[in-house]
Amino acid sequence: MKNIFVLLVLLVAFSCNSKAKTNDSAKAESSSETVSALEVAPESTPTVELVFCLDATGSMSGLMHTAKEKIWDIVTVFSQSSPAPDIKLGMVFYRDLQDEFVTKAYPLTSNIDSIYAELLKMTADGGGDSPESVNQALNEAVTQMGWTRGEKVYQTIFLVGDCPPHMDYEQDVKYQSSCKMASERGIVINTIKLGIGCTDAIKHFKAIAEATNGEYKQLGQDADDVVIDTPYDDDIIECSNKIDASKVYYGSDMEQEIMMDKQDEALELYEVSSSNAVASRAKFNMSKSGRKNMYGNKELIDELISGDVSLDSIDKDELPKKMKNMSKEEQQEYVEKMKKERSENVAKLVELSKKRDEYIAKEMAKGSTKGSFSSEIYKVVKEQAASKGVEIVNE
Repeated sequence: MKNIFVLLVLLVAFSCNSKAKTNDSAKAESSSETVSALEVAPESTPTVELVFCLDATGSMSGLMHTAKEKIWDIVTVFSQSSPAPDIKLGMVFYRDLQDEFVTKAYPLTSNIDSIYAELLKMTADGGGDSPESVNQALNEAVTQMGWTRGEKVYQTIFLVGDCPPHMDYEQDVKYQSSCKMASERGIVINTIKLGIGCTDAIKHFKAIAEATNGEYKQLGQDADDVVIDTPYDDDIIECSNKIDASKVYYGSDMEQEIMMDKQDEALELYEVSSSNAVASRAKFNMSKSGRKNMYGNKELIDELISGDVSLDSIDKDELPKKMKNMSKEEQQEYVEKMKKERSENVAKLVELSKKRDEYIAKEMAKGSTKGSFSSEIYKVVKEQAASKGVEIVNE
């Protein structure tokens, strides 16, 4: 009996200890989530955080195509602001319960390439009935993106789709609650209703926008936009590819591996993106705001050129793998050659992008862009961003 009693005591102690560990784990996760949500942006630099919440059901093939073509142009508009802001992009795709997925969410990041890669993989599929899982998607956009805090932070969600939310799903957090949270955090929700069908969606999309002082727009079903190919695109693509291929990373083995994976991801974009999108990406990457996306962390050649680091300041164990077996003289010769090539390619790319802009401006002047997907977004964000210290100087 005494042995049974001891065994019972040990079992109770083990159970309590397991519960304590579970609770501690939950507290740690909760704390991490809170820290992420309360991250403070630098006071001296304005910040733009942009999340697209996109309907990815079968009727949205036009939207998917336009988003893939124009997302770089949209983030580039912010990169031309003065002063240049830190720019982060996030994305939530949504369908419905009976589909392949309900939502796919990608939190805010300055690694725009990673978000764009996921956008390129997305196709329009599923759906069937009219309502979609708008409520769940919007709640994830508000609560799971890792928004920061600060006075000079412009945060917005663009909800784009053609159908109303399922208001009959008991498990969902209804959009009224999500909008209240967004408003309290200073997140503006803008809505774009596509097409003339599903008219019952209009009242919901308008209510969502009004609840956070956002804007409501209604556009054509295909989210049409203007894409202009230029005589400079091929040269821009070649030059941009050279820069991406020439990146060299230092740091710990893990840091180098992470950045080399990013490099591989960037190089893959050339195979699956349109020439227009690649050229627009190149312009963004050449901006001050696009530097984080272009180079990531600890890209040796960029940091040597900018003076952020010197070759002598890097520990031998943290040198790029290809440089570890070089003599000091060989290392210096190598980086000087790389710096010269990088500077030449960057200068050439900046000049080509300028000529491309001039060509597009002339072509755009010949016709109207009124009502195009990206032009409507530009109109909406210009005034909203200005109130947060982000002055868009060039559309």
